[in-house]
Amino acid sequence: MFQTSEYKIKIMSEIIINNKQKGHHKRKILSTKVDLTPMVDLGFLLITFFIITTSMRKNHTMKLILPAEGKQSEAAASKTITLILKENNTVDYYNGDDLKNIATVSFKNNGLRNLLMNKKNAVKAAWGTDTVTTVIIKPTTLSTYNNVVTALNEMPVNDIRKFVLTDLTKEERKANPQYQ
Repeated sequence: MFQTSEYKIKIMSEIIINNKQKGHHKRKILSTKVDLTPMVDLGFLLITFFIITTSMRKNHTMKLILPAEGKQSEAAASKTITLILKENNTVDYYNGDDLKNIATVSFKNNGLRNLLMNKKNAVKAAWGTDTVTTVIIKPTTLSTYNNVVTALNEMPVNDIRKFVLTDLTKEERKANPQYQ
């Protein structure tokens, strides 16, 4: 808006110059008002844009199916490997139910991963498929939470579909007194 006797300008801010007397220019009265309505509109547009275009972080969880209390599932001994998690990032393991031939491998240098891949290959050679490989994970009181999570993470990495997290048996405790 523009007038000759009074200057009024309105564009996102307002400056009004009033000359009360024509011909006299003693003093100019200036009044400044800032209209923030467009800034509020712009703020809401930006918030709306970021809400619509942002995707929320999805949780990455592992499904863990626990057996019913007191029930035992049967698996062929040649398809099964048992991992006993110990201290210092080490794992004792044995194939099937052969407690006399317990060996040790480390989490470091992909030791556990190589062990699981070798077991899958042996099961595939014996049974024609490696999808029937069963891993039994048994943490001791000396193992850390990180070791349990690492062992569980190796299952999807090696495409092992059947695995169980359980406690040590009496026979395993008798076989090695350091298991607790």
